[in-house]
Amino acid sequence: MARPKRPKLTLSLSALAKRALAKSSSAARRFETRAPSAQTAVDLFSGQWATDLGRLCAVTGTGASDLLDDARVTQAAACLGRAGSLDGMAVLELGPLEAAHTYQLERLGAAVTAVEANKDAFLKCLVVKELLGLRSRFLCGDVLAFLDATPDRYDLIFASGILYHMSDPVRLIQRIAGHADRCFLWTHYYAAGQNRFRPKPSRIDGFDTTLHEYHYGNRRSGQFWGGTRATTSWMERDEIVRAFHTFGLTRHAILGEDTDHPAGPAFSVAFWR
Repeated sequence: MARPKRPKLTLSLSALAKRALAKSSSAARRFETRAPSAQTAVDLFSGQWATDLGRLCAVTGTGASDLLDDARVTQAAACLGRAGSLDGMAVLELGPLEAAHTYQLERLGAAVTAVEANKDAFLKCLVVKELLGLRSRFLCGDVLAFLDATPDRYDLIFASGILYHMSDPVRLIQRIAGHADRCFLWTHYYAAGQNRFRPKPSRIDGFDTTLHEYHYGNRRSGQFWGGTRATTSWMERDEIVRAFHTFGLTRHAILGEDTDHPAGPAFSVAFWR
């Protein structure tokens, strides 16, 4: 008589032990056992920071970029503010990343509303807000959806490092022009010879242009600071200026340009009505 077969275990005992250990480790990571400090706060995103926070917060393990002392903010204030100040001005910041520019805008007197779509970046902004005692308001969501929904107008829109992460950059320019009479823009732009791009025609409210699209690749990294879509579209330099003029911000000044930037040519521009 054949012996009855025992049911096979779906997981070995060692596998079950490893799973239990993983769950225990995961639960332990939810809690901080050190005394509260700036370091415990920034360690929530260890290895994922772009900004060097050490100069102001006496912490280690943050990024390498000195974004807390960035000439682009003072450029914006010098050209679009009042005698180099933003005192009393309502500023909308698009894509604050880690609130480094927010900190500078606020120090120059601005009342800042900052909109960030990257959830981790939004939470990092809240960490920096707490560490530096900022008064600025941070909102988590898509900038185009925000601009489509809000009736508010601003004295200045600060858009540094966002236009070239948009899949529909012309639409963003149109929305910016509809909500402010002044805009500071820092962005990369497309130039001939950049082979990673493919041309894509675009038409928005009578504005015809050719965008240049490429795929990001790996967007899962903790140091991915790109856009909300798998692809992004860059504009040509002169087409950026033409778009702002077309949608109502008809005057501009080039404040700086770097044609040798390792990520691609870039410029700083002030636009106003």
